[in-house]
Amino acid sequence: HYAGSSSSTAWCGAKRWRLVGATGLLMSITSDELNFLVYRYLHESGFRHSAFTFGCESLVNKSNINGAKIAPGELVNLVQRGIMYTELERSVADDGTDCEAAPYSLTASARESKQQQQKQAQRAAQQQQQQQQ
Repeated sequence: HYAGSSSSTAWCGAKRWRLVGATGLLMSITSDELNFLVYRYLHESGFRHSAFTFGCESLVNKSNINGAKIAPGELVNLVQRGIMYTELERSVADDGTDCEAAPYSLTASARESKQQQQKQAQRAAQQQQQQQQ
């Protein structure tokens, strides 16, 4: 679950986005931190002009982030771990048993994703009904 303002303000100021994981642990990232990761990714990928422009617009140089403490490739690393977490979450039922889920696809249509979410919600509702009986 995300807490914070709308996604249109995600890149402004130092908004803090919070995500509560399945373990109940609170994970958070500020928009300044995310902006720095995007800036670093653009720079590392050779998009120097885009990195410069993004850095100017996001005021990344005015943030208090010590770039020396952030590993190269950190944005890609975080995205890959997020995909793995999402895949794990999709492959485990609420009761902890394995369930079959279609392999994750970045290019899957929004309609397919919505259908998968609806099927998972229906399964969860059926399981709750069975437990209540």
